[in-house]
Amino acid sequence: MPANLPPQYFEAEKTCRLAKRPEEKIAALEEMLAIMPKHKGTDHLRAELRGRIAKLTQLATKKSGVHRASMAIEKEGAAQ
Repeated sequence: MPANLPPQYFEAEKTCRLAKRPEEKIAALEEMLAIMPKHKGTDHLRAELRGRIAKLTQLATKKSGVHRASMAIEKEGAAQ
């Protein structure tokens, strides 16, 4: 079933494709979701957008790197 999306949706989609940071992409995807009409022809597209928002949100909050203790004592000696 066709989605019949308005021109504003395609402008928001272009903004999303050109965005570099995850926060910008999330904002553009949320705008696309708000603009899109809600009917049975757009159910799968809405689900796809919500999934992309969830992945980008998880990526934006992901912690990176290995954390070391601030007071690390290296092992030394014969028994170690």
